[in-house]
Amino acid sequence: MRRAVTIVCALVLVPLLWLFLRIRADLPNETAPLIQEKYASWSGVLRLWIFEGWEAESTSWINRAAAAFEAAHSGVYIQARKVDASAMRDSLSSGVNPPDMILFPPGLLESDAGLAPVGALPQLRDGLASCANGYAAPVLMGGYVWVYDRQALDSPPAEAAGAVCTPNEAYSSPPAALMLLLTGERGAEATPEPPGLDLGLPVSAAAGEALAEDAYGAFTRGEVPSLVATQAEARRLTALAEAGRGPDWAAAATGEAMLADQLLLLGIVDWPRADIAERQALCREFLLLLLDAETQADLASTGALPVVDGLNIYAGKAGYEALEAAASLPLLVPPIFGKEGREALAAVSEAFLRGEIDAAEGLAQLRSAFQAYVP
Repeated sequence: MRRAVTIVCALVLVPLLWLFLRIRADLPNETAPLIQEKYASWSGVLRLWIFEGWEAESTSWINRAAAAFEAAHSGVYIQARKVDASAMRDSLSSGVNPPDMILFPPGLLESDAGLAPVGALPQLRDGLASCANGYAAPVLMGGYVWVYDRQALDSPPAEAAGAVCTPNEAYSSPPAALMLLLTGERGAEATPEPPGLDLGLPVSAAAGEALAEDAYGAFTRGEVPSLVATQAEARRLTALAEAGRGPDWAAAATGEAMLADQLLLLGIVDWPRADIAERQALCREFLLLLLDAETQADLASTGALPVVDGLNIYAGKAGYEALEAAASLPLLVPPIFGKEGREALAAVSEAFLRGEIDAAEGLAQLRSAFQAYVP
């Protein structure tokens, strides 16, 4: 009996062995190409890198837009991630698995290398549509206004004395904004400052550095009567007023132009791969969604300003209404790529703070410099 079972098993194994050898002959000798093909196929995820220097509220706005985009595009997902400046630059130069899209401020990238054309855009504010030469598009912006203590001043200051601002930062230039706020025809003169303030000289670079860490605090403590404020200070002052604290403040837009260096631009990464056309088409659709009027109106939840033309979202909202009025002025937009624009802002504003040039001359120098730097 045992011998019969052995014979039967042998008879079964022979054809199985033959079948195994036949199948093995038909398989490729190298399995790596099959593995690469499997993992090279697109999973439907578009990766978006956001420069980490921007505030969380803006990221929330982008995430809401991403959710709406995903709902309209079945099987497509946008994965947003904050990264630092060096990681964003390296992703475009190294070519090692870069993201599909990046959101970055002016001056972060040296050039438009590694970016694809963004295509046709809706009507943006004057000065923004072609600021990146078609290789990126602004999706939101910040602004600068005067904030002044109404117990000390009847109107925004007409000179730098008594004002305060933070020094130049990596991607914003409050001293240059201070200079621009003092250009053009001014209304009623400010009332004299309270005793104890040294009003004999313009704000100096040294004074700005002394207040660098606490310019906002200097204003709210009553140490200075006016402050060059961005949307961040407007948010803090609004929250302070709602809590029944802080100075009795007002905000106003003045000057011949507003510095538009607080931009966040979307760029589409141009990285050779089989499905690049499909990915880039979806990225352009997402960009258009960010620039849609309804999505731009949702910026009211962040304190940022819309970039599309003719859209006002802050009517009656203290501080932000003045920021929106400032954005309606001619925009002075620095070059998006390279460091020259930031360097020009620093050099001209420092000359102004030292008293070597006046505000009008500083504005003229910046206009000339920016025009020279645009490729």
